Amino acid sequence: MNRYIVKHTETMGVNKPRERIGGKADQLFNITPQLIPYWSVITADCPDDKLEEVCWEIINPKSTLRYAVRSSAVGEDGKDQSYAGIFESKLNVPITGIELAVREVRASAISDRVREYGDHFKDEYGNEPSNVAVIVMPMVKARYSGVLFSMEPVEGTDQMLVEWEEGVGGVVDGESNSNMFFLNRENFHEDRVNELCLHADAALYIIWTEAKRLEKNYGRPVDIEWAITEEGRPYVLQVRPITAGVTV
Repeated sequence: MNRYIVKHTETMGVNKPRERIGGKADQLFNITPQLIPYWSVITADCPDDKLEEVCWEIINPKSTLRYAVRSSAVGEDGKDQSYAGIFESKLNVPITGIELAVREVRASAISDRVREYGDHFKDEYGNEPSNVAVIVMPMVKARYSGVLFSMEPVEGTDQMLVEWEEGVGGVVDGESNSNMFFLNRENFHEDRVNELCLHADAALYIIWTEAKRLEKNYGRPVDIEWAITEEGRPYVLQVRPITAGVTV
């Protein structure tokens, strides 16, 4: 197995220290495996001249799938700061564009936007990152997609907040007019009269249950990115602790 690739099936901790796979990939290992598409992370220490070989090794060259190519820097999705949107991410990437997308995501580590964060991304020796790890995951053909906050993040009220829209939308990037509703944290079947629950009740219940499990494991509220397919299968695509001042 290529030493610069860590796959979602990896069980040995020796290959996946946070400085190699980054914070976002580290968090993915906390999600119930059956709820996340297969994925791989190209480690931050992968040399540029190995990228072509590595990219072709992690995908099926006969596949017609498109992929999400996302950054995974050491500081991303941490318990104190998320640094959301600081590094580059690419969606709907065809297999022929994987290598270019990976290079662009890695190059974003030295962008002006990252430099503005100054010392936040320096390692224990004071060095700024020259590369970030990169997650490659198949895009889910979603009928519905969105985010779920296990505790409403603004006022910290004791309820879950769900934002969603049809298809693979821009809820996560804030580029859509999403729908919004609340879920009871203790009783899923209370006060959930809305279109999403009407069409995808069983899948949403699984996502709700996973959010509660993750929140318990983290010991603090979380937000998760999720998707539900046309067949009603739920996926959890990302998790991170809520960095606002709310606690369980």
